Amino acid sequence: MSPFLLVGFGLYALNLLVGLAAQLRLAHFGIWHHGLYLLVFVSALAALVFAREWWLLLTVGCLALFPKARPRTWLHPTLGVAGLVGYFLAVGG
Repeated sequence: MSPFLLVGFGLYALNLLVGLAAQLRLAHFGIWHHGLYLLVFVSALAALVFAREWWLLLTVGCLALFPKARPRTWLHPTLGVAGLVGYFLAVGG
């Protein structure tokens, strides 16, 4: 497995856990969650380019739509899970 894919997947999973904790109101991460989002986006793009896993287009597309999805709406977690599917397909393919 490409190290770019591994790092990107790990950061994505971490950001999902941070988002889940915020959604369940277990913690408040504020700007840290947004900084992590930036790292996740950059790492997903790097994995797409360097690992050439085309399923990551789904993940990058979902990440690109996140600024339009308000927190605590149905679209926010849906995009998160759809992006995760992109990583699962890239890792499994």
